[in-house]
Amino acid sequence: MTKNLEKKYQNLNKKRRYELLNYDKKRHLELLNQQGDEFKSKLRTYSIILIDHLNWEIRDQYLELLENYMEAKIDSFNFIMKFEERYDSIEKVADLLKSKQVLLSPDQNSLDFGDFLSEIESCCKVYSDNPEPFQQKVELTDVEFRISIEKIYLKIQNSLKEE
Repeated sequence: MTKNLEKKYQNLNKKRRYELLNYDKKRHLELLNQQGDEFKSKLRTYSIILIDHLNWEIRDQYLELLENYMEAKIDSFNFIMKFEERYDSIEKVADLLKSKQVLLSPDQNSLDFGDFLSEIESCCKVYSDNPEPFQQKVELTDVEFRISIEKIYLKIQNSLKEE
Protein backbone atom coordinates (compact mmCIF):
# COMPACT_ATOMS: atom_id res chain seq x y z
CA MET A 1 0.00 0.00 0.00
CA THR A 2 1.42 3.40 -0.93
CA LYS A 3 1.97 5.99 1.77
CA ASN A 4 -0.71 8.30 0.31
CA LEU A 5 -3.25 5.49 0.20
CA GLU A 6 -2.30 4.40 3.70
CA LYS A 7 -2.72 7.98 4.99
CA LYS A 8 -6.12 8.28 3.26
CA TYR A 9 -7.22 5.01 4.88
CA GLN A 10 -6.07 6.20 8.32
CA ASN A 11 -7.93 9.51 7.86
CA LEU A 12 -11.07 7.66 6.76
CA ASN A 13 -10.79 5.35 9.76
CA LYS A 14 -10.42 8.37 12.10
CA LYS A 15 -13.49 9.96 10.52
CA ARG A 16 -15.51 6.75 10.87
CA ARG A 17 -14.40 6.37 14.49
CA TYR A 18 -15.42 9.98 15.17
CA GLU A 19 -18.84 9.35 13.59
CA LEU A 20 -19.30 6.22 15.70
CA LEU A 21 -18.35 7.97 18.92
CA ASN A 22 -20.72 10.83 18.10
CA TYR A 23 -23.59 8.68 16.91
CA ASP A 24 -26.90 10.34 17.73
CA LYS A 25 -29.89 8.02 17.63
CA LYS A 26 -32.39 10.91 17.70
CA ARG A 27 -30.65 12.59 14.79
CA HIS A 28 -30.66 9.31 12.89
CA LEU A 29 -34.43 9.03 13.37
CA GLU A 30 -34.87 12.62 12.20
CA LEU A 31 -32.82 11.93 9.09
CA LEU A 32 -34.93 8.88 8.26
CA ASN A 33 -37.89 11.23 7.97
CA GLN A 34 -36.08 13.88 5.91
CA GLN A 35 -35.91 14.14 2.16
CA GLY A 36 -33.22 15.73 0.04
CA ASP A 37 -29.61 15.28 -0.95
CA GLU A 38 -28.21 17.28 1.96
CA PHE A 39 -29.38 14.56 4.38
CA LYS A 40 -28.29 11.53 2.33
CA SER A 41 -24.60 11.67 3.25
CA LYS A 42 -25.20 11.74 7.01
CA LEU A 43 -27.95 9.11 6.71
CA ARG A 44 -25.56 6.87 4.72
CA THR A 45 -22.97 7.24 7.50
CA TYR A 46 -25.53 6.31 10.14
CA SER A 47 -26.72 3.38 8.03
CA ILE A 48 -23.18 2.01 7.82
CA ILE A 49 -22.83 2.34 11.59
CA LEU A 50 -26.08 0.36 12.03
CA ILE A 51 -24.98 -2.35 9.58
CA ASP A 52 -21.57 -2.64 11.26
CA HIS A 53 -23.30 -3.02 14.62
CA LEU A 54 -25.67 -5.70 13.33
CA ASN A 55 -22.72 -7.58 11.85
CA TRP A 56 -20.95 -7.28 15.20
CA GLU A 57 -24.01 -8.80 16.89
CA ILE A 58 -23.73 -11.93 14.76
CA ARG A 59 -19.92 -12.08 14.83
CA ASP A 60 -20.08 -15.66 16.17
CA GLN A 61 -21.72 -16.74 12.91
CA TYR A 62 -18.99 -15.04 10.89
CA LEU A 63 -16.30 -16.54 13.11
CA GLU A 64 -17.78 -20.03 12.73
CA LEU A 65 -17.88 -19.58 8.97
CA LEU A 66 -14.25 -18.42 8.95
CA GLU A 67 -13.19 -21.33 11.16
CA ASN A 68 -14.93 -23.81 8.87
CA TYR A 69 -13.07 -22.30 5.94
CA MET A 70 -9.73 -22.31 7.77
CA GLU A 71 -10.25 -25.98 8.66
CA ALA A 72 -11.14 -26.76 5.03
CA LYS A 73 -14.62 -27.94 6.00
CA ILE A 74 -15.98 -25.76 3.18
CA ASP A 75 -14.38 -24.62 -0.06
CA SER A 76 -13.89 -21.05 -1.28
CA PHE A 77 -17.04 -21.01 -3.39
CA ASN A 78 -19.27 -22.13 -0.50
CA PHE A 79 -17.51 -19.74 1.87
CA ILE A 80 -18.27 -16.84 -0.47
CA MET A 81 -21.90 -17.90 -0.87
CA LYS A 82 -22.47 -18.22 2.89
CA PHE A 83 -20.61 -15.00 3.62
CA GLU A 84 -22.65 -13.05 1.08
CA GLU A 85 -25.90 -14.56 2.43
CA ARG A 86 -25.09 -13.26 5.93
CA TYR A 87 -23.90 -9.92 4.65
CA ASP A 88 -27.01 -9.42 2.50
CA SER A 89 -29.38 -10.54 5.25
CA ILE A 90 -27.91 -7.95 7.64
CA GLU A 91 -28.57 -5.20 5.09
CA LYS A 92 -32.19 -6.38 4.87
CA VAL A 93 -32.50 -6.38 8.67
CA ALA A 94 -31.03 -2.87 8.79
CA ASP A 95 -33.54 -1.68 6.17
CA LEU A 96 -36.40 -3.24 8.15
CA LEU A 97 -35.23 -1.64 11.40
CA LYS A 98 -34.91 1.75 9.70
CA SER A 99 -38.37 1.43 8.14
CA LYS A 100 -39.82 0.70 11.58
CA GLN A 101 -37.60 3.44 13.04
CA VAL A 102 -35.97 1.03 15.45
CA LEU A 103 -32.34 1.95 15.97
CA LEU A 104 -29.68 0.32 18.09
CA SER A 105 -26.84 1.89 20.01
CA PRO A 106 -23.65 0.80 18.26
CA ASP A 107 -20.86 -1.06 19.99
CA GLN A 108 -17.44 0.57 19.57
CA ASN A 109 -15.93 -2.75 18.47
CA SER A 110 -18.33 -2.90 15.55
CA LEU A 111 -16.27 -0.42 13.52
CA ASP A 112 -13.13 -2.57 13.34
CA PHE A 113 -15.17 -5.71 12.79
CA GLY A 114 -17.05 -3.96 9.98
CA ASP A 115 -13.72 -3.04 8.39
CA PHE A 116 -12.61 -6.67 8.50
CA LEU A 117 -15.87 -7.79 6.90
CA SER A 118 -15.40 -5.15 4.18
CA GLU A 119 -11.95 -6.60 3.47
CA ILE A 120 -13.47 -10.07 3.18
CA GLU A 121 -16.22 -8.74 0.93
CA SER A 122 -13.59 -7.13 -1.34
CA CYS A 123 -11.73 -10.44 -1.58
CA CYS A 124 -14.98 -12.24 -2.42
CA LYS A 125 -15.69 -9.78 -5.22
CA VAL A 126 -12.36 -10.40 -6.94
CA TYR A 127 -12.20 -14.17 -6.39
CA SER A 128 -12.12 -16.24 -9.54
CA ASP A 129 -12.04 -19.98 -9.97
CA ASN A 130 -11.11 -19.62 -13.64
CA PRO A 131 -7.90 -21.32 -14.70
CA GLU A 132 -4.94 -18.94 -14.52
CA PRO A 133 -4.66 -18.12 -18.24
CA PHE A 134 -8.28 -16.93 -18.22
CA GLN A 135 -8.05 -14.76 -15.11
CA GLN A 136 -7.88 -11.00 -15.04
CA LYS A 137 -4.92 -9.41 -13.24
CA VAL A 138 -7.17 -8.09 -10.45
CA GLU A 139 -8.74 -11.48 -9.76
CA LEU A 140 -7.62 -13.68 -6.89
CA THR A 141 -6.84 -17.34 -7.47
CA ASP A 142 -8.09 -19.87 -4.97
CA VAL A 143 -4.70 -19.93 -3.23
CA GLU A 144 -4.45 -16.12 -3.13
CA PHE A 145 -8.01 -15.93 -1.82
CA ARG A 146 -7.28 -18.43 0.96
CA ILE A 147 -4.12 -16.56 1.98
CA SER A 148 -5.99 -13.24 2.04
CA ILE A 149 -8.82 -14.67 4.15
CA GLU A 150 -6.32 -16.28 6.53
CA LYS A 151 -4.60 -12.91 7.05
CA ILE A 152 -7.91 -11.20 7.74
CA TYR A 153 -8.95 -14.01 10.08
CA LEU A 154 -5.71 -13.56 12.06
CA LYS A 155 -6.36 -9.81 12.30
CA ILE A 156 -9.87 -10.52 13.58
CA GLN A 157 -8.52 -12.99 16.16
CA ASN A 158 -5.93 -10.45 17.36
CA SER A 159 -8.54 -7.72 17.53
CA LEU A 160 -10.92 -9.89 19.57
CA LYS A 161 -8.12 -10.75 22.03
CA GLU A 162 -7.60 -7.02 22.66
CA GLU A 163 -11.23 -6.49 23.70
